[in-house]
Amino acid sequence: MVDRDAFEAAVAFVLRLEGGYSDSPIDPGGETKFGISKRQYPHLDIRALTEDEARGIYRRDYWLPYYCDRIEYAPLRAHYFSTVVNIGPGDAGRYLQRAVNATGGCLTVDGIVGPVTRDAVNTTAEPGLLLNAFLAQVVEHHIARGYDGLLKGLVRRAVAFPKELVGA
Repeated sequence: MVDRDAFEAAVAFVLRLEGGYSDSPIDPGGETKFGISKRQYPHLDIRALTEDEARGIYRRDYWLPYYCDRIEYAPLRAHYFSTVVNIGPGDAGRYLQRAVNATGGCLTVDGIVGPVTRDAVNTTAEPGLLLNAFLAQVVEHHIARGYDGLLKGLVRRAVAFPKELVGA
C-alpha cells in the first residue's frame, strides 16, 4: 500500500490540472472548483469550497474507494487518480484493464479495479508501456466524446507530466 505522501503528490497533480473556480457553459460539470463540480456535489457551495475541503473529498470519495493507493507505479497512480476524478471510476477502471490487456494481460474488462486487476497492474514488466496504453485510452475517450471547445485542454491534461512526483 502507498503512503500519505503518494496521495499528496497525486492530489497536487490533480489540483494543478483542475485549477480554481469555473462556471463555463461548455463544461458538462457546470460550476466547478478544484475539480469538484456542483453536478456531482449539489449540496456544496462550490464557490466557497476550500482546497483542504477538496483534498478531503478526493481522499474520501476517489482515492480510497477506487484503490488509487494500491497502484504502485507513481506516474500511473497519478494518472489513474486523475482519470477517476475527471472521467469517473467505471471508465477509469475499464481503461486500466484495457491497457493491461493491450500490454499482454488477460483481464475481464468490467471497470472494477479489484485484486486481480491491481495484481496485473503492479506486476507488469513494463509499467511505462502500461501507462502509455492507459493514456491512449483516456485520449480516445475525450476524442470520442468531442467536447467542443474543451478537447485540446482535455487531451493536454490526459498526457500531462506529473511533475509533482519528482522526488516523491
